[in-house]
Amino acid sequence: MISSRSRDELRGMRRLAFLLPLLLSAAPLPTGLPSGPAPDRPVRLAVLGDFNGPYGSTTYPAPLARSVARIVNEWRPDAVLSPGDLIGAQKASLGDAQVRAMWAAFDREVRAPLSRAGIPFAFTLGNHDASPRSPRDRREAAAYWAAHVPALAFADRTGFPFRFSFTLGGGAVFVASLDASGPDVSDTQREWLSAQLASPAARAAGARLVVGHLPLAGVSAEKNRPGEVLRDPRPLRQVMEAGGVLAYVHGHHAAFYPARLGRLNVLSAGGIGGRDYVGFPGTARSTVTLLTVWPAQGRATFETVDAATGQPVDLATLPARLDGLNGPLVRVTDFR
Repeated sequence: MISSRSRDELRGMRRLAFLLPLLLSAAPLPTGLPSGPAPDRPVRLAVLGDFNGPYGSTTYPAPLARSVARIVNEWRPDAVLSPGDLIGAQKASLGDAQVRAMWAAFDREVRAPLSRAGIPFAFTLGNHDASPRSPRDRREAAAYWAAHVPALAFADRTGFPFRFSFTLGGGAVFVASLDASGPDVSDTQREWLSAQLASPAARAAGARLVVGHLPLAGVSAEKNRPGEVLRDPRPLRQVMEAGGVLAYVHGHHAAFYPARLGRLNVLSAGGIGGRDYVGFPGTARSTVTLLTVWPAQGRATFETVDAATGQPVDLATLPARLDGLNGPLVRVTDFR
């Protein structure tokens, strides 16, 4: 027979068994203990390039100012990623003073407003910035960037500003900036890139990007010819595929187009003063893109606007395929 005291103790134990899960679910977790998987925090990059004016110009097209204002006031990304052509050099008759004046204009109109907003300007150099055929342009580009080193978490800056690597989002995204300002990428550069993609910083990152100026394959009709795309791009593409690169981001053709080339995603970044797609006349427009990288998912999405009108660009309106030099490129709606 169970005594009355035992029955009371039994009822108390049952009540405790009922209440304990409720109490534990309401109680805060002790400080320092994990509360589950970390959220996939996106890294947001405004992609803006190919905005130089005519040779020697120290002014820029009006859509550039609107794009910078959108980046500073609306998007406020983690960084700007630029595929080059920031000034209008690459002309032998321009004097040193004129090239320096162009860099001063870029500093005033683009880099300084971004810097005041706390947005670093990450870049690669284009043919109009630092052509391999112009020692003067490369010297002036090196001098300007030595005095204006962006606030980036560099992984390797020994070749800065022509090639370097860095991380964003506390190491979540790894970016290698390649010197593709001309059509030839040397064995030395491919070896450097391969080593960078195999580095601890790159392997620890959830996503890896490579930025260079010239494309692997033709995008715009005006530039779809030898010398305007990388010569023999397959070895470089194989390095990026083997290194698990999410996307190669390039400029030069000034025609926004997210695509797949073999097993590699490529983003033709567009520009201010766009060009028609290969095989599609009348499609030119200026664009600026917000690239959102989701490192834990290994994917990226785009928000692209017409830089002249501010209207969104519907990816479904882009050609499904471009059959340019070294192509074809097949349109995608995101990178993964």
